[in-house]
Amino acid sequence: MELYSPMTLQLGNRLCKETDFMEKMKTYIWSSILETDEFERSWTEVLKEFKLDEHKWLSDMYSIRSSWIPSFFRDEPMFGLMRTTSRSESENFFFGQFHRQGDTLCEFGLRFQSAMERQRNETERLDHESKTCIPETLSTWFIEDDAATLFTRAIFYKVREEIISSCLDMQIKRMSEEINGVTHLEIRDVKVKDKLFKLTFFTGFKKVSVCKDHAVCSCKIFVMCGIVCRHAFCGLKQIGVTKFPMSLALNRWMKIDNSGTMSNSVSISNDYIRMQQASLKLTNIWFDFHQAVSKTGMVFEKLDFVH
Repeated sequence: MELYSPMTLQLGNRLCKETDFMEKMKTYIWSSILETDEFERSWTEVLKEFKLDEHKWLSDMYSIRSSWIPSFFRDEPMFGLMRTTSRSESENFFFGQFHRQGDTLCEFGLRFQSAMERQRNETERLDHESKTCIPETLSTWFIEDDAATLFTRAIFYKVREEIISSCLDMQIKRMSEEINGVTHLEIRDVKVKDKLFKLTFFTGFKKVSVCKDHAVCSCKIFVMCGIVCRHAFCGLKQIGVTKFPMSLALNRWMKIDNSGTMSNSVSISNDYIRMQQASLKLTNIWFDFHQAVSKTGMVFEKLDFVH
């Protein structure tokens, strides 16, 4: 939606709605897998095709491309912050349910507090659900089972989508011999025309210490969003990895935060067994807590004691 309004306003409905101009522009503008030179070449070709080479507004937008085109942020850990409009609209709608026009300052404060309490309760509910329930897996690859155990539910669904695509949509074009624990691959995504992703896999200690495995993909989705891409999963599957590489599991997305930095995920792998034990302990604590609360009923003295 961010793209359609200014484009339509500046270029007119006929060009934007009656041709494939918008579809082509969206493909290149919002793609985070294109290199900057690929974007610049594609932008130039589209403008030339529709004879918009001299259009002032498009020229002005192109001159500041480094401040709004995702291709220029591929080396920056954005973690989804590129798309903020929908998030702000969602928050506005949520708080709008608690606020009424004409409220006094005192009433606004009370309603805002109620809204925040509702969000906290919803967050606690989702955290508890994520920690105590294992979502359904769709593949027979053990790495998906690991992902279901490691990640919060919302992140797992994103990871699962990448895993399924790695099994269905990837074609390995070239694969080098393993040299010093490193394997190089070229993988084609059948859903992205004429695009090869160069991957380098560091198998480390192989299956002896699989938690130290790592994958680097030229699409840089992991760098930008913190989610392992389908190309990396395809390569991991090809070399026989069955455990989720802990160097690719960020604290930010995990059920248990190890209180480390988001990028220093190697420290997580060293304490993986301890984290599994802590997860089980937390599950038992939550169960006991809810049991205690349910036994208090509506007796204020018991509720105060539990609180």
